[in-house]
Amino acid sequence: MITQPRRLFGEVSHLGGRLLDLLFPARCVNCKQVTGALCANCLQSIKPVTPPFCARCGRALQSTRAACPDCRAHPLTITHIRAAAWHEGALREAIHALKYYHRRDTVPPLANLLTAQLVETNVAFDLITSVPLHHARQAERGYNQAELLAQELANQTHSLYAPALERTRATEDQIGLDGAARRVNVQEAFRVTTASLENRAIVLVDDVCTTGATLDACAQALFANGARTVYGLTVARPHAR
Repeated sequence: MITQPRRLFGEVSHLGGRLLDLLFPARCVNCKQVTGALCANCLQSIKPVTPPFCARCGRALQSTRAACPDCRAHPLTITHIRAAAWHEGALREAIHALKYYHRRDTVPPLANLLTAQLVETNVAFDLITSVPLHHARQAERGYNQAELLAQELANQTHSLYAPALERTRATEDQIGLDGAARRVNVQEAFRVTTASLENRAIVLVDDVCTTGATLDACAQALFANGARTVYGLTVARPHAR
């Protein structure tokens, strides 16, 4: 007796959504053409991060080295970090639209970049998880963009997604902080919420990596719970300043 009304409600909601799409078709977040979240031209303009880069943090280098000066001065716990593309132009607009303007339709094309990078990196892993938001910030935004990206990545790669972490305190926004301040800001700010991760290889997803401080703080919590390896994977990273 309950199933039919729920099914009817779902069908009406679906039809309503399709009608809204027809009346107000999605525009490219960058060029504003009526083509969906990211048009073909804007997608093509996205510049991938290519070697040479630091084998640990993924920062661009002038020549191939095992580690960059920052990693030698402040060794990371995380196994390595890779970013798919540079945080500029159309990609920056897409990430900004997802984080601040509720453009969830950007998730599939952004996750496509993550999938391509994960395939290229060619690491064996057991599960995918994401960098968590503090519950207050997630309640304000309505969702965690890193979680949406990680879930879509898991769907695209037919992998397991598990929300393995929580943020234990509301950290200051990392924007504008230098590397040292970022590390202090997120130190011991995460804890594992799932069962033991003993000997698991984990892909840890976020939208943007600048210094790797947040990813590394998450990795420390995962390693403390038994993880074997933690591979940081982000959609973008900014050019070094």
